[in-house]
Amino acid sequence: MTSNPILRKTAFAIFAAIPCAAYAEGFSLTGQYEGRYACDSTTGGVPSSWSDPMSAGIVQDGDRISIDLRYTDKQELGAEYSLYTGSVVLNPEGTLVSGYFEACGGTFPSKELARFFPAAASTPFSFSVTSVWASDQVPNLPGLTVQTCTWSLQRVSTETPTVRPCETAAQ
Repeated sequence: MTSNPILRKTAFAIFAAIPCAAYAEGFSLTGQYEGRYACDSTTGGVPSSWSDPMSAGIVQDGDRISIDLRYTDKQELGAEYSLYTGSVVLNPEGTLVSGYFEACGGTFPSKELARFFPAAASTPFSFSVTSVWASDQVPNLPGLTVQTCTWSLQRVSTETPTVRPCETAAQ
């Protein structure tokens, strides 16, 4: 009996992928989160720092995430929001999750790239984020504002939140 090497390789690839798919479906970031953010900022060469509470709704679909972040900032602009989209991955053992996301809308135009580093896929789930944010359209602040921020969030509910889609965000 002659074996087909292409068929053997295909069968191996299918069976090797099955455990990875199970890990990806075994943990979800979907839920409501509460926490704080702390930022260091420079506007027109003038530095500042602050920390405030924040909340976030996160929806995960496969390896994609959407985030609706709500906060009140130090410029006293009232309630604000930022929307994000990104990607997540679990390690092969299914015990750590990490990912990245970028801003795709919010209270006013800005650019932001953020990364959350490996966090234990456990209960209660919590994670930290480091981001770099920039905008030249911050109300009441002339010129370019650049910030680095650290977020600390803990899941308070696994219910699927309502997350505004990026394409309907006010720009």
